[in-house]
Amino acid sequence: MKLRVKEVARNKGIDLQTLSKKLGITYQALNARIIGNPSLKVLQEIADALDCPVFELLPPGNHYQHYYDEKGNYNGILKKNII
Repeated sequence: MKLRVKEVARNKGIDLQTLSKKLGITYQALNARIIGNPSLKVLQEIADALDCPVFELLPPGNHYQHYYDEKGNYNGILKKNII
């Protein structure tokens, strides 16, 4: 599963080096956690550091997408309008 950590961090104006420092780990350790299969505990730690819900870090399923308001605030996962 490809996590959205980089995308969410970028949207919040945080680079991964800064995020790793907030988590108290090295950049390499953060990268390994993102690429690997992180536990729910690790996902929660990352989400807390980014001040976002865990599910914002997860990819949506087919026919779904993450929605943000005009200010960039997260509104959840909603079904895409399929025509």
